[in-house]
Amino acid sequence: MPFEIIPLIVDAVEGAVLGSGIGGSVAEYCNNNPHVARCANKRDILNTEGIPRMQFARQDTGPCNVPQYNFDLCHDQLAGVHIDSSIPAPGEARFDGVPPACMVLATTLTGACGASGPGVFPCGSACLYYTQLTDEELATLSSAIKGK
Repeated sequence: MPFEIIPLIVDAVEGAVLGSGIGGSVAEYCNNNPHVARCANKRDILNTEGIPRMQFARQDTGPCNVPQYNFDLCHDQLAGVHIDSSIPAPGEARFDGVPPACMVLATTLTGACGASGPGVFPCGSACLYYTQLTDEELATLSSAIKGK
């Protein structure tokens, strides 16, 4: 056996022990053998201790547990936009020209959450068609689409 193959065998055996978890988990092996190069703490190698940590505040939530950010984005995109609306039949409403950020909120704009709310169907890339609306839901929806 040539001597050049010995380091390859050692690497393969060490990789098998570390990679497959023979005799326990990789974390357990590394805790018991911290001197093994593959078990080195990455934070120690990169020396990230002096880098400030970012603190992100927890996001506020709006109706239906949707992040408030989504509603704020919809509100901002409604500024200066004209949306054509129509009531094709009682309990139905159609809105054309709806901004993208509001399209993704289609089911929550009526204030109803879950399966008990009115039906909503996209009728184009910027069009929403609602069915089975109560007068209260229609008022909430109209107010939301007007950006209020």
